[in-house]
Amino acid sequence: MDKKIFHVYLAKESVPNNESYAKLDLPASPWEVVDALDKVRLNEGEQLYMEIEDYDAFAYLSPHLDGLDISLIELNDLAALLSPLDEVQEAAFEGLFSMEVQRKVNANGGVITLQDLRDLAVSARTDCYHVVDAADDAQLGRFYAENDFVPELDGISDEVFEMLDFAGIGRMMRQGENGIFVGSLYVLRDGELTTAPPVQKTLPGKPGYLFRLTLGLHPDIGDARTVTLDLPAAEAELLDAQEQLGVEGWEGVTVIDYDGIIPYAADFTDLPMELEEFNAFTKAARDIPRSEVPKLKALLEQFEVRDIETALFLTEHLADYVLTPDLSSPQETAIDHLRFMTDDHSAELLLSHVNLYAYGCDLIREDNAVLSPYGLLHRADYQPMLSPMQETQKMEMKMK
Repeated sequence: MDKKIFHVYLAKESVPNNESYAKLDLPASPWEVVDALDKVRLNEGEQLYMEIEDYDAFAYLSPHLDGLDISLIELNDLAALLSPLDEVQEAAFEGLFSMEVQRKVNANGGVITLQDLRDLAVSARTDCYHVVDAADDAQLGRFYAENDFVPELDGISDEVFEMLDFAGIGRMMRQGENGIFVGSLYVLRDGELTTAPPVQKTLPGKPGYLFRLTLGLHPDIGDARTVTLDLPAAEAELLDAQEQLGVEGWEGVTVIDYDGIIPYAADFTDLPMELEEFNAFTKAARDIPRSEVPKLKALLEQFEVRDIETALFLTEHLADYVLTPDLSSPQETAIDHLRFMTDDHSAELLLSHVNLYAYGCDLIREDNAVLSPYGLLHRADYQPMLSPMQETQKMEMKMK
C-alpha cells in the first residue's frame, strides 16, 4: 500500500453547536472518503471545511497549498500522485517544484497552481530530469570534472586536477543549468514536463463495489502475480482467485490493498486466512439497508470490535440500537430535546437561558447514550450499552 502524504481535518463550515468532524489520511480510498463524509454529515447547503494538519515529507508545499481553492477530491488526487514516488523521485519533485516556483516568481509574481503541482508529480516519474549524488557545489564540480563534462580540463595531470576549484566549477555549471540542490542530491531538469490529466473538483458518487481486496503472494516468494476480488464473492470466485495465484488455500498470500463500505473491517479480520469468514460478513453488510451502515460503523467503533464473530453478531442486532446522525454535541442534543418538548418559538426563547452543554450531557447520560463519530447512539430500550461479550456474560449469569 502506498504511503500517506497529507493528514486533513474535515468539519462543517460555520455551523453553531455542531461538533461533527473527521480526520483523514490522504490518499484515501473511495470508501474512506465516503466514511469521512458520513462522520461530517453535511446537510444540503452546508459547506465542507478542510484543514491540512500534517504534510509529512512535503511541508514545503504548505505556503502554496494554503492559498489555493482546492477541494477534498483534488487534494486526494494530488496525494495519490505523490504517494508512489520513491526517495529519488521525491527529491526530483522537490527540485522541479523549486525551479517552477523561481520561474513563476521571475515571471511577474505568478503563483503555483494545483495543475502545476499535479504536472510536477507526474513528471517526477518520467525522464525529464537528472539526479546527481552531490550535496554542494564542490561535490558537483568534482562530479562534472571527473566525468568529462568540462572539455577544458582534458589532458591535465592528476596533480593539477586536485588543485582545481571544484566549488567554482560546480557553481558555474549549476547557475548555467538552473539546477538545484535537494538534500544530498542535485536535480537538473533537461526535458519537458508531462501534463497530468484533469481531475474533477466535486465529490464523486459511491463506488460500485461494496468490498474490494487485492491479493498477492508474499514478497519472499518472488512472484508478482496479483488478483482483485470484489466481495461478497461466490465460492467458485474464491477458488478461481487461488488458482490465479497458484496456491491451494491462502497460505503465502498477502493483502496488497483493501477498500470497503466498512473501511476498517480488514483491521478486525486475519486476512486472507479468514477470508471465508470475512466473505460471510460482507454478505451480511450487503443485506442491511444503506441507511443503517453508519449505525453499524458506530457500533463497531463503540465496542472496539476486534473479531469477525462480534462484527457478524452486530449486523444481526442493529434493530436493538438507535443512531441519530443529526446530533453531534451535548448542545445539539439539548436543543433537539427542547424543540421536542415545546414549539420552535418557545424553544428559541429558552435557548439563551439554558446551559445547553450541561443539559445535553445530562440527557445523554439519562438515555445511556454516547456521542459516536456518526451521531448520537443508544439502545432502543435505553438500557446501558453493553458490549456483545458483556451481553453474553449477563445472559449466562441469569441462566444460572
